[in-house]
Amino acid sequence: MLYWILRVIIIIILKLFFRFEVRGAENVPQKTNFIVAANHASFMDPVVVGAAIPKKIYWLALREIYSIFWVRLFMKMTTEPLLVGGSSQKAEYLLTRNVDLGLFPEGGLTRDGNLGEFRRGVALLAIKTGRPVVPCAILGTYEALPITAKFPRLSPITVKIGEPIYLLKEFEDIIDDVQLQEGIFKIRNAIKELLNAK
Repeated sequence: MLYWILRVIIIIILKLFFRFEVRGAENVPQKTNFIVAANHASFMDPVVVGAAIPKKIYWLALREIYSIFWVRLFMKMTTEPLLVGGSSQKAEYLLTRNVDLGLFPEGGLTRDGNLGEFRRGVALLAIKTGRPVVPCAILGTYEALPITAKFPRLSPITVKIGEPIYLLKEFEDIIDDVQLQEGIFKIRNAIKELLNAK
């Protein structure tokens, strides 16, 4: 209940001060749980995506996310962040229990605002669990709160939600590297196209 109350408050704040806009909300799966994959430009990103997607998201997050007090407070009050490092098994378990999981495949914040290379985690989870990946492009948070800033600047923020990506589920313990790389490329390319689209 607290999550939904805070979400409404955050949406109001984002709309008032950041002209917050969500595009592609109809692409969020309704009949299955999913994995949210987004570019990572700011400590605001988990909060912004949480406001854009009308589902409770459990975040696979780096410890550095907790360096911003209000982000740390929001995440602790509304969800159960899974810190990177030894949490992949728990993430896989949650996905099989109908939980929606979010992560940033770049593995850290961008230093220049550009999309970085992706780590294998998002594709690996999708292949192991068969859950769709929902690509999200976050625009404006780098300008609003770059990594060097402690307080946000007023800048328009938009979240674009792409069509779900389904990777072929693999039941073997060892995932073929070619299949994994194809999955990573497909997810990264979807986010890149959303970022570049007018």
